[in-house]
This record gives sequence, C-alpha cells and structure tokens, in this order.
Amino acid sequence: MLDGGAVSNIRRLKQKYLMYRAGREGREFEESRRRREETVRRILSEPEALDRSRLLALVSHLYSFEWWRRKEWVVDYWIEGAGGLDRLREELRKLLDPGKRLSERVDAFSSSIKGFGAATLTEMLTYYSPREYGIWNKKVKKALLKLGISRVGGLDLNKLKTSNIRGEDYEALIQCLKEIAELLRDEARLSNPDLLDVDYFLYYVAEVDNSNDGDDGVPDPDEVVKRILSIGQGLGFDVGAEVPVAVGARVDAVWVARIGNLGELRYVFEVHIKGSMDSLILNLLRAAQDPTVQKVVAVADEQELEKMRKEAEHLSPLRDKLLYWRIEEVLRASDLVEELMTLVKRLGLTRHS
Repeated sequence: MLDGGAVSNIRRLKQKYLMYRAGREGREFEESRRRREETVRRILSEPEALDRSRLLALVSHLYSFEWWRRKEWVVDYWIEGAGGLDRLREELRKLLDPGKRLSERVDAFSSSIKGFGAATLTEMLTYYSPREYGIWNKKVKKALLKLGISRVGGLDLNKLKTSNIRGEDYEALIQCLKEIAELLRDEARLSNPDLLDVDYFLYYVAEVDNSNDGDDGVPDPDEVVKRILSIGQGLGFDVGAEVPVAVGARVDAVWVARIGNLGELRYVFEVHIKGSMDSLILNLLRAAQDPTVQKVVAVADEQELEKMRKEAEHLSPLRDKLLYWRIEEVLRASDLVEELMTLVKRLGLTRHS
C-alpha cells in the first residue's frame, strides 16, 4: 500500500497532469504511444510469424531504442543471443504465455535471451498488454522517488537497478503501478487508466512538472534566457541577448550560424512568463518577417504555449516559422549540454577556456 505522503503527492499532481495531457502536445504524445502499442501488440500476438522485418518493426517502435541509428544491429544481436530465430520465437512465446507466473516467465526469458534489458523488456510487455504489465526504466524510478515512493513492499527502489529486474521485483512494482492507476481515475477525463497511462503520468512527473524545483514554481525569465544562450553556445552557434532583428522587434535571445556566401541564418527566441500575449505575438510576427530568420521560438509553460498556438494559427507568416519550447525542456536541455561539455573537456577533446 502507498503511504499517505505518496498518495497526497499523486493527487496533487493529478489535475496538472490531466490538463497537460489534454493540451496539444499531450494529445500528440498520447496518440504516438497508442500507435506504438497497437503495432507492438500486433507483432507479438503472432510470435511464430516473427521474421527479421517484423523484429525490425518491433525495435523501431520501442522508445528504449529511439536513438539507435542502426536498429538492424539490435535484431541481429537478439537472434544471435537467442541461438537462432526459431529459439527467439519460442522464448517470446513462453514469455507471453499467461499459464505460468509472471516472475518465472521474466526470469526464464532474461536468463535465456541477450539484449533485452529491463527498459526494453518491460516496455515491450506493456505495449502488448497494458493492463497486466508496466514499464520500469530510469524515468519511472526518478518519478516514483520524486513522489515519495521509495519502498514497494520490502523492495528498496533506491537500490533497484534499471538495467535489469528480477521477476519477483517486477511483480511487486506492477502492484504499485496499479495502485497509482486507481488514484489517477477520473470519470470525465481518464475513466479507466491502464499502466501505459500510469507510465505517461510518471513521465510527466519526471520530465515535465517542475512544481518542486523552486520556491514558488515561477521561473526567472533572465535565467531562462541564459539557459537558451548556453544551449546555443554548446551547439556551436554565435549567440546574443536583447537583439534587434527587425524594425520594432527586439528579441530575448538569438542563435546565429554563418554559412559561407549565404551570410547569417538566425533563430530567435522570446521567453514568456506572464504579460500581454498580443505584444508577444506582434514581436514574433515582426521577427518572422526578417528573411535571415529561419525560425522563431516561443518559450513558455504548456498553458501559455497552448494560448499562443490558438492566437498564431491564423497568422500564416508567423505560423510557418513558429516553434514552441516548454521552459521545462529548456532547463533540462541546458543541464544536458553542460554535462556533455564537461565530459568532453574532461576527455581532452576540446581546449579548456
């Protein structure tokens, strides 16, 4: 059973999550995940028909391999690690057979087949049957700990690895996820949540919500601009703040790329925390009309970005150039760029300043 503190945290974040999920970005992400679910379930429903092309489609629909360029290598590794395609088919069939206890199936499969870490295995199972199985990966662990869930039964989540998972630990984790599903139930907006819905909520908690990141949850716009500039520098752009880009248009930040005889290509950014939406749209519209500006980027929270989308959808000169960037994503991207540059410098691949 979840303790009172965790239950309180889930209920506190539930409404914010449902609001985010109902927005455009949330809807598009949910639709993408459900398409993946449909494809993976169709593939795994006929394990005896698995061939290289179906395995490649399976790999391509798993987020755990999202950034792999050569997904064919994964397919070859699976087949080789299983001792052949026929054996891989048979082990997948056993894994999905409900006739045995889940913990036994997971342990048997993990010991027999190489290349299926916990993130891959549990994501695949969850797409196959999201009412029976749940996802375990780094984001899930981060979110559970953020919610105040550090123990599940006798299991210490701080010590539980995300690279692999024992069958009995996975069973305990699923029970925890099912409790969260019940707490997320909302008759109007999420009447019958499954464990894929729970995973979406935990993604929101880990990667989108920033309610505990500051005293009042309101970011400092100057800090956001600094982060945008640092990301641009890390990506190799020349950057500037408070830059005039057109008559009557001064933007918060600019990334500049100088490309031979083409001259300058610019990406401009406007940070919006609060204030007049009309003046923001007008400033972005003026900036978009500059021929050197490739994209104009509005930076705000999801609620404000949704308002901008509605305002800008009928302004074709702006709509074609306008991108939307959540403040939470800016802060996370800045941290990642800083970490990358630190690692690269430590390796001696760049000159120290």
